[in-house]
Amino acid sequence: MLIQKKYFSIACILLIVWFFTPVSFCREAETNYTATTVSDPQIPVGDLELLLKPLTKSELIVEAEAWLQLLKNKVSQISEAEIQMRKKSREIDQKEEETEKKIEQIEETEKQTTEKVEVAAEAEKEIQEKVEAIDKTKSEIEEITTKTQAELETKQEQERSSLEQDLQKKTDEVTEAQQKAKDAVEEIAQSDMELTDKVKKIGEAEVELHSKVKEQLLVNITKLREEQSALINRFNVVLKALKVKGGDVEEYEKYITAVSGLGVDMESVKDVGALRIMIMGWLKSSEGGMKWLKNIIFFLLTLLAFYILACFLGGLTLKTVSRSKRFSDLLKHFFVSAVRKTVMLIGIIVGLSMLEVQIAPFIAGLGVAGFVLGFALQGTLSNFASGLMILIYRPYDVGHIIEAAGTKGKVDSMNLVSTTIKTFDNQIVIVPNGEIWGGVITNVTGSETRRVDMTFGISYSDDIAKAVKILEDIVSKHELVLKDPEPVIKLHELGDSSVNFVCRPWTKTADYWTVYWDVTRAVKERFDAEGVSIPFPQQDVHIYQTAKEK
Repeated sequence: MLIQKKYFSIACILLIVWFFTPVSFCREAETNYTATTVSDPQIPVGDLELLLKPLTKSELIVEAEAWLQLLKNKVSQISEAEIQMRKKSREIDQKEEETEKKIEQIEETEKQTTEKVEVAAEAEKEIQEKVEAIDKTKSEIEEITTKTQAELETKQEQERSSLEQDLQKKTDEVTEAQQKAKDAVEEIAQSDMELTDKVKKIGEAEVELHSKVKEQLLVNITKLREEQSALINRFNVVLKALKVKGGDVEEYEKYITAVSGLGVDMESVKDVGALRIMIMGWLKSSEGGMKWLKNIIFFLLTLLAFYILACFLGGLTLKTVSRSKRFSDLLKHFFVSAVRKTVMLIGIIVGLSMLEVQIAPFIAGLGVAGFVLGFALQGTLSNFASGLMILIYRPYDVGHIIEAAGTKGKVDSMNLVSTTIKTFDNQIVIVPNGEIWGGVITNVTGSETRRVDMTFGISYSDDIAKAVKILEDIVSKHELVLKDPEPVIKLHELGDSSVNFVCRPWTKTADYWTVYWDVTRAVKERFDAEGVSIPFPQQDVHIYQTAKEK
């Protein structure tokens, strides 16, 4: 029994070891994983995405840390270069001030000293100091140019970018300026010009040399920023892959936000030449001006392509809905407009992606904005819903004469919010769709035919049959009166002072008022010609005279 328990315990231990062994191996493998994608910092973005696809979350964290280290190193290089550039700016200002002070001292010494020998000795000493200063600057310049030259020599001349070509040019100019400054100082020192002119010329040569070095540093900073932008683009690809697989990338994104962007040095802004170099360098940069120029061109081409597509689909939609008689003109225009605007909205969103705008937050922002506007514009949304109902049920169409919301006139246009009605005296009335749909709508011209209702009265002493015959004759001979339905001419009522007939011919809706006016005129003329009187209200006044009492 004890032996069985012993074997059972051993089996349990072996089972536990077997169960956890793969996990420990896996964790050890993950711990020993080494980043591989950073071996080529200039790897194409598409290739980088494919390399990252099979990696696990823990492996992607290692890759992200490696790219972060590359970015930190690049930021450090930029900071060092900017410090050198600022230092060089201060040195230029200091050299200019020192030159002015030396000239003032020499002039003051010449006024106070009678012995020109002493003045000359003092001036020669100052000139010698300038020569020694240029010699001291030589080692610093050689350090900058040698490092830059070594980096540029790794690429063939035809493979260099525009910024690298500019950097090579500036480096060559620094080397030439250094030799020219040295030759100029030696030549000036041996010439017979005035001492103040010697100091001034040497100072100018010294400032020019430092200015060339500053320009070379500025171009180098622009190049480093271009490389930083390229690193950030690839780092973002790594972070995107890590985020998709559940990794936390917030700290990385904060660091990128902190170090990205084009920093502007106020000291450089004051220097017009330095500012020009910075701007031109950014414009030539493949990660700066050239990149944004390409993005803007793609953005405009995208908008143009979607505009053409919107016009094509809009025309296709119009042809499709025009084949159906069930669609009103308003609904046809709505469908065409909706298709075009939807396609253009998609085009704008795609175009913004060309400008490297994050589409997901943009779409989410549109959703939030729509939710807020929904509460703020409840009345407008009510009109919008009413506009949809009008389009679906078609109580009227463009060109119809309607009476709605206390307004009567011709429908000039309509959108989803309001209807524009042109009254008969040519006033433009814009009526909200909510008021129209919520009230009574009278479509005067909604049918193809319409009955013309007229009433004519004759005197009680006139012949009824004669009057009926005259009315029937007038209506039957009018070319715009329809034969079907037949006109209705009947004795309608016995009024206070007339016998009234109703005359109700049918005509096309467009001819309504023509028939009304023509028949009314013809009835008056025929009644007068044939002795049928048309009574009008009369009032008899009786005057009674009474005798006056005496």
